[in-house]
Amino acid sequence: MGKYFSDFITLDRKDSKLGPQRGINKTYYKKILNNIPIPITLWELKGEDFLLVYSNKAAEEIIEPKLYLGIKLRKALPGEYKNIFFHKSSNDENNTSAQIMIDKNLLLIFHNELKGNLIDQNPNQKQQIYKKEILKTILEQSPVSIMITDIQGNIEYINPKFVEITGYAPNEVIGKNPRILKTGNKSSEEYKKLWDTILSGNVWKGEFINKRKNGELYYESAVISPIKDLNGVIINFIAINEDITKLKETNNELRISEKFAAIGKLAAYVSHEIKTPLTSIKLNVDLLEKDKSINADSKRLIYFMQMEVKHLTNLLKNILQFSNQSDLSFLDINLHKKIENIKEFLEPLLKEKGVTLFNRTSDHNIFGDAQQLQSLFIHLIENSIESMNTGGEIEISSELKGNQCYIYVKDNGCGVNCVENIFEPFVTTKSTGTGLGLPIVKNIIDKHHGSIKLVTSKQGETLFEIILPSREGEDWKNY
Repeated sequence: MGKYFSDFITLDRKDSKLGPQRGINKTYYKKILNNIPIPITLWELKGEDFLLVYSNKAAEEIIEPKLYLGIKLRKALPGEYKNIFFHKSSNDENNTSAQIMIDKNLLLIFHNELKGNLIDQNPNQKQQIYKKEILKTILEQSPVSIMITDIQGNIEYINPKFVEITGYAPNEVIGKNPRILKTGNKSSEEYKKLWDTILSGNVWKGEFINKRKNGELYYESAVISPIKDLNGVIINFIAINEDITKLKETNNELRISEKFAAIGKLAAYVSHEIKTPLTSIKLNVDLLEKDKSINADSKRLIYFMQMEVKHLTNLLKNILQFSNQSDLSFLDINLHKKIENIKEFLEPLLKEKGVTLFNRTSDHNIFGDAQQLQSLFIHLIENSIESMNTGGEIEISSELKGNQCYIYVKDNGCGVNCVENIFEPFVTTKSTGTGLGLPIVKNIIDKHHGSIKLVTSKQGETLFEIILPSREGEDWKNY
C-alpha cells in the first residue's frame, strides 16, 4: 500500500522517473478518489510536521480552513496533528478520522466523521453530503433498473436491479452501448426520435422489448432523461426502467381469454351455418376442376377458388378445434416416439418445402392427451415451416426437470413478428395464416397445466420453450 501512494505522489513531481503507464494510473486513481464523497488527504513528513501533498475533491469542498498544497498539518488540522504526535486515543470523542501511516514518511487520513475543524459550522455543506449519501442509497436499493450513460450512450453506471433484471454483471456492460439488450422490435426511426428527444434536453418515455443475457425476452417501461451541468450542458443520460413482463402477460392473458370466449360462441354458429355450405362449395369446385372442357384461364380461376376454399376450411377446422371443450384423456406418452410419428405424417410437406426436422427429444414420457398433443406439435412445426421461404431446419429437443418436461422447438426461419400478441387469436403477419395456430397451441398447453414462452425471436433463430407435466420425476405426485 505504501508503494501505491508513494508512486501516486511521485507523479506530481517534476523529477518523476516513472513511465507514461504510471501517468495513466495516476489519473485513474485521482478520478476514483475525487468521486469518493468522504474527504481524503495525504501528508508527507517534513521535520516535525506534515505537509499536504494531495486532497480529493470532497476534502477541498468540506474542510475548513481551505486546504492548499504545502500547508502544514499543525496549522490546517491541529486536532489531527495531536492525534499523530501525541498519540491521542482513538476512543476520544473528538477523534474525527481514520489515520493510516503508509510508511515512515506518508500519512493518509480518511476524515470520516465531519467534526472538529470540518463542516459543523457549515450546515449547507453538511446537507449536501447527506443528500449525496441518500442519493447513493436510493440508486443502490431502487426497485427499478437504473442506468447512466455518457452523451455517446456508453454505459457508465448500473445499479443492482439492472444486474438482477438483465443478468449482466457491471464488468460486462460498463463502457458498452445498451444495444446489447436490443431485440430489433423498434425501428431505426423510433430510435432516432428517442435520441432527438433527449439530445434536445427533453424526457423520453416508452416501452422496449429487450433481451436478457440468457436470451430471454422481457418487457420494459423506460424513462430516459438528460443530466445537465450548472451551465445547462448535457453531460450524461439516465434511464429508469421497470420490468413490466408479468403485467403485460397478465393483460394479454385477460384479453386472450375474452377472445377465447367470443370464439367459442362463434364456433357454435359456424358449425351449423357455414360448415355444410362450405363442404358443398368445395365438392362443386373440385368437379369443375376435373371438367376437361374448361379452358386454361378458367382453370386458373378455379385454382384460386380452391385455395380460398382450402383457407376457409382450415380456418373452420381451427375454430372448431379451438373451441373444443371435450374432456381430455390423460396417459403417459413417449415424447420421442410421438415426434417421430408426427415427422412421418408431415414428411410430404417437409419435402415440398425443403425443410429438415431433427428429433433430438429424450426417450421419456409426458403426461397428456395424445390427440391434443399431436395437434400441438403439428401446429408448432407448421408454424416453423411457414417462416421459411427457401427451406431450413427445425430442431425439437427436451430435458426432464423434476416432474416437468421442458421441450424446445427451434427453427432458423425469419423470426416472429408482433411478439407481444403472438398467442392472441387472429393475429398473423402471414399471407396464408389463420391467426389461430399459436393460440390453439397455448390453449392445449393451458389445458395440460403447462406453459409456453417465446425465448428468442430474430432472423435465423426462433426458439419456443414448452413445459408439460411428466410422471417420471421423483415428485410427480405433487403435481
